[in-house]
Amino acid sequence: MSRAYFTITYLPENCDVTLLAGRCIGILHGFMNKRSSNIGVSFPEWTDKHLGNQIAFVSEDKAALKNLSQQNYFEMMAHDKLFEMSAIKPVPVDAPEVQIIRDQSLGKLFMGEKRRRMERAKRRAEARGEEYIPQYVPNDTEISTFHKIPIASKSNQNDFVLHLRLEPTNSIQNTYNSYGFATNKEYKGSVPLLTF
Repeated sequence: MSRAYFTITYLPENCDVTLLAGRCIGILHGFMNKRSSNIGVSFPEWTDKHLGNQIAFVSEDKAALKNLSQQNYFEMMAHDKLFEMSAIKPVPVDAPEVQIIRDQSLGKLFMGEKRRRMERAKRRAEARGEEYIPQYVPNDTEISTFHKIPIASKSNQNDFVLHLRLEPTNSIQNTYNSYGFATNKEYKGSVPLLTF
């Protein structure tokens, strides 16, 4: 089955593209949790330095894309001339294929996350009646370019960050997590890199 897509372009100059991307991904997440849809997310203007001012949603299910494009938030932002939404179009045959991977291991490299994990380990040790003795293990990890997108969780009211990296791939796969991305293990979904 052929894939289709639509794009949302953020119109305000100098807007926080990561914040807007997070809100769009949050809408997709709620949409996919209510329906059994399989929709991937692409960023047509992704560079190593910038996420770009566009987000694209890709799927084999054109009806699901149409329903997603009609979500209240998207329609309101388009009505207020803050978003420009494209029509649903077929994915170009010659578009390079990439995986946009939600890489949760990247978050573990930051001090705030390390502190949170240490506090959790301490609580667990104390609950078992053990003394907590932190271990420091130096880590030489090479990190490729990635982008961070803040997400507001509606289920538990905790905000968190999606760490995303992009990798080229030669195969088309349509399995995404509930945020529309591939993951390091379970989901191998790919999306076209829709450069215009």
